[in-house]
Amino acid sequence: MKKTNLLFISILFISCSRKITTELSNKMIELKSVNGIPNNFSNLNKLINNKEIILLGEAAHGEGKTFEVKTELVKYLIEEKGFNTIAFEGMDFLQMEYINGRSTLKNNLTDNFDKEWYNFWNPWNPAKQLIPFENFIKNSKISFVGIEPYENITAMINTSFIKNELEKSNWADLNKNELLKLAPILEKINTNKSALSIEEFDYLTLQLENFIKENEFIYFKDNFFTQMVENLITHVKMNFNPNTFSNEDEETAYYVNTRDHQMARNLIYFKERNPKAKIIVWLANFHGAKNLREVTFSDGDPNMYSKLKVFGEHVKKKYSDKVYSIATTSFKGFSKMPYNLKGIEETKIIAPKESLEFELEKQKYNFGFIDFNGVTKNNPKKLEEKFNSIMLGHTSQNGKWLKVFDGLLYIKENEIAIPRE
Repeated sequence: MKKTNLLFISILFISCSRKITTELSNKMIELKSVNGIPNNFSNLNKLINNKEIILLGEAAHGEGKTFEVKTELVKYLIEEKGFNTIAFEGMDFLQMEYINGRSTLKNNLTDNFDKEWYNFWNPWNPAKQLIPFENFIKNSKISFVGIEPYENITAMINTSFIKNELEKSNWADLNKNELLKLAPILEKINTNKSALSIEEFDYLTLQLENFIKENEFIYFKDNFFTQMVENLITHVKMNFNPNTFSNEDEETAYYVNTRDHQMARNLIYFKERNPKAKIIVWLANFHGAKNLREVTFSDGDPNMYSKLKVFGEHVKKKYSDKVYSIATTSFKGFSKMPYNLKGIEETKIIAPKESLEFELEKQKYNFGFIDFNGVTKNNPKKLEEKFNSIMLGHTSQNGKWLKVFDGLLYIKENEIAIPRE
């Protein structure tokens, strides 16, 4: 009797899953292409007309065809829809502030950084398929946002900057003993030669957090200084944390949550000071998810995603319906980051029979788009329906995906990201 019940439940689940995936497949609109790339996104106009932030994801960071399609969509959003800013996963907050015109940071960066900054965008800059993207953005009158906390090199440089700012402020006059105690700890961060003790870590993070609390009222008049301190705190927590974790999942959650929170804070900092900015965020699907906990993790603890709060969720909470989160996915192909280095492996993309992607392929479109919000608008119960997809890292996972993204960009067959010659 038990076996019969289990079989019935399994059949019921599969039939429900097929029903929603079939419906989504039928809702997909085709994106016509020329020379293997979509060249018209006007069908998306109604979806993005009132949006100010587009989260433009990718299933993994080695998809050459995804890069080409995203480039064309970026061009469309800038040239036709008035978007004027690109925010980058993988680019440092301070670096892009300099590119936007904060000239006082010049001495904190490498020579000719204004001309060579694109080369610092890893792992994307080596990709041959992104040469048109590079040429386009460098010749467009747009602004840029680096959403990453400090990279090691800029963190080392800017601990000196922060120390100098402290020494010039009223805080230094009133807190000479604290400055003397802070100086050697900042030097450890600056040189990256020795670890922090728990006492040093706790003292440094507490003092830096106090700077932020006191900034608007007492010592520091430049909010940019506060944002730099926020990023330094994040860098210290991620790279100099002497505390131990009870297990690997706890450690992963700590680092993901710490990083993604600051990534969102950096975008919000820019948007609050540039309210007319219409921003395209280039990032992984993972970071663009607005409700990751609705997916069952397939490589360990099934509830792992419920422990994470990623960038997309923070931004969606802040800006609500001004945000539209797009995931990309493929039915088949290959993915590989654009490096000829040992350890950089090629991944074969395979959509399982139970996945949404397998159902989408039946439409025989090379490129398509599904507005998840349109599917659920008149029938909110659809939000609770589960199905399998390979949107996150090409791994089949079950979830209430209509809660996780606003729309889906479909690319039937992907290809590896090719290194430049």
